[in-house]
Formats: sequence, C-alpha cells, structure tokens
Amino acid sequence: MRGDHRVRELRHRAFTGRSRPAARVHHHHAQARALRSLQQVQELRGIYYGLPIQIRCQFYFQNGRAVWRPHSRPGWPVALIACRRGRPAGDLFGPQGEGDQAGRGRVHAIKPVVDAFTQQTGIQVDLKVGKTSGLANEIRMEKARPLGDLYISTESGIVEILTKDGLLDPYQSAATKAVPADFRSVAGTWTGISGRARIILYNTNLVPEKDVPTSIFDLTNPKWKGKLAIAGTRERTTLAWATALVALKGEAFTRDYLKGLHANDLKILTDNTEVWQGVGRGEFAIGLTNSPNYYLARQNNLPVGVVYPDQDKGAFGTPINPNAVAVIKGAANPEAARKFIDFVLSPAAQRILATQDYEIPLVAGVNSSAALPLQSIKRTAVKAQQLADLEEATLTLLTSLNPNW
Repeated sequence: MRGDHRVRELRHRAFTGRSRPAARVHHHHAQARALRSLQQVQELRGIYYGLPIQIRCQFYFQNGRAVWRPHSRPGWPVALIACRRGRPAGDLFGPQGEGDQAGRGRVHAIKPVVDAFTQQTGIQVDLKVGKTSGLANEIRMEKARPLGDLYISTESGIVEILTKDGLLDPYQSAATKAVPADFRSVAGTWTGISGRARIILYNTNLVPEKDVPTSIFDLTNPKWKGKLAIAGTRERTTLAWATALVALKGEAFTRDYLKGLHANDLKILTDNTEVWQGVGRGEFAIGLTNSPNYYLARQNNLPVGVVYPDQDKGAFGTPINPNAVAVIKGAANPEAARKFIDFVLSPAAQRILATQDYEIPLVAGVNSSAALPLQSIKRTAVKAQQLADLEEATLTLLTSLNPNW
C-alpha cells in the first residue's frame, strides 16, 4: 500500500508540478477553495475575465482572493498555452519577461502570432495560461466536457501521455508534415512548432576558456563542486532531459551520473529563471538550462557563455524539446484549432517565434538571427514515446536520490 501511495504521489507531481498536500489539511488549502469557486463559476457561461498584466500560471489574486479564469465566450476557440512556473501572462511559453531585469515588459512572441492569426482569419482566440503539467491535468479532468480546443505544451513527453490516454485528436496536413518526423507524433496527434536545446550555461568571469566543459558528463569532476545549478522537475524540460538519459544510457548509468552531480553539491532550483540569473550573477559557475535562456541572459548584459554539449561524433548529443501543439479530443471548435496549427507552422509565424523568442525553428527555410539552426545541432536520439513510457520511473529515480527534484 505504501508503494501504491508513492506511485500516486509521483503521478500527481508529474501532472501538477507540485507535491500533494497532506490529506488532513487539503480541504482548507487556499487552492482547493479556488478550485471549488471555479467549479461554481464555470456554469456562468457568459462571464469571463480578461488577462490582467500580472496574471500568474493557473490563477491570479484579485482583492486578496485567488480567482480562476473561467472558459471563453461561446463559439471562441480556446487555446491552452503552457508556461513555466511563476510566469506572468506576457510570457506564454518562452523565457521573455521571466525575471526581466530591464523591466521592458516585452510582449511575448505568441501574442503577435495569435494577433496575426486573428487578422488573417477573423477567428478570435481566447488564451488560458498555465503550467504544462497543470493544463494537461485539466484536460484529463475535463475529458467528458472539454473547455479547450487547442493545447500547446513545452515538451513532447506529456502530449504522448495524453495521446495514450485518448485525449487528443489526430491532425495531419502539408504544414505538419513539413516538420521533421522527430518532432511530431507518429499517430498525428501533436506537432512541434519550435524547439529549445539543452545547454550548459557558464559564467565567463568564473570559468576560464580552457576549463569550459563540453559534455554534461564532465560536470561530475570535483573541480565543479559547489558550482552547479539546475531547475527541478517542476520544469518539465529537466524531467525530459533526465528521462532521455534513462532511455539511452540506462537506469544504472543515470543513477551513478546523478550521484556524481549530487556529490558535487548540485543545487536544485525552482525554475530555469533562477538558473540563468544565478549563473549570470556569479552565484554559480555553471547551469544546465535551455537555449533561449542564454540569449535572455545576454540581453540583460550578463557575463555568460554557452555550450551545446556532447556534439562530437558518437557522443550523446543534446535533447531538443519541442513546444508541441495538439487538438483536444471533443473540442467545440476543431476546425479553428486546425487552422491555427497550420498558421503557426507558416514561415511568417515561425519567424516571429525565432526572432522574438529565440526558439529554434522546426520548419525548413526559416532562420533565426539568434538561435542556432536545427541542422547545426547534434540531437540526442530519443523519441517522445520513450519519454512518455519512462517518465514515471525517472521521477522515482530522481526523488529517491534527492526529494528536492
């Protein structure tokens, strides 16, 4: 029974991004009260909230109370856009504004994409912002009566899980088939729209050029003791990275490697924002994070360098996590959702994602002035299906080594 409880807890964390509160206090938990309020509000079909400037993932606070955003106006397609933990509404699934030290309040790249789509098609889009795992959990709970039409996640493992659960509708077109096969579902249920590579970010004032590591496996060297940082698995790209290790190197190898990182006093932080800011400020010499965060740190004039690790012939390569788009099964507006998918894969929309969000374009012929082109990066040869199948075992492994994961 204890083992069954542990598995349920790990599954809860995988989908919600947080630990389950203790049963005896759950009823009085503020978020539980917000959920009960949401269940009542959802019956008021004509009422909706706009997106205030400081809306946070899942819910925001109004007059001291947690307020959940109800579903859209009837007839409007609803896009569930995943964001990382603690991100304001201006940053739907990329790094812009995530602790933006310059305070410029930049509009995130998805907003001009949505605006351009509406201008071209006349279709209004209502966005609901949340964590990848939290929104996936909502899709599960709303299976009998979906409130969303379209889902965009920050990595592919979770959309494979939703595919296995029968919660996504297949859609294939000339536009989706232009995306490399590695970044779309075999079943046709999801398609990558842009990507982020896993990188080594280092502080150029703390790491001499001759000592810059070129492999993630170099980081177990004792000279990096107390100098390493990574985001925990509430950032699903961290979980996907660890799962790729299990898939391609095996659980025993991965366990030993992670033990080596922990022996070097690896610091597990809340999210990738803390990683790139901590490295930039000199709190850590090295951080494992995602490629857009290098450009964001440079934009903030921080002394950082970047390594795309394990690029030699026969080496592990580096995972590239796609932002994946999918039509929710039972969506009220499936045609509009499909039109959005084709639009976001158009050259014009891809250029917006590449130039404003530092994402790696997945459609051939679209170049970014910042991010490296896809064909120049040696990718880790892991499949999304492997990430889905091994996710729970990987989470169990990680938390057995350190509960902070």
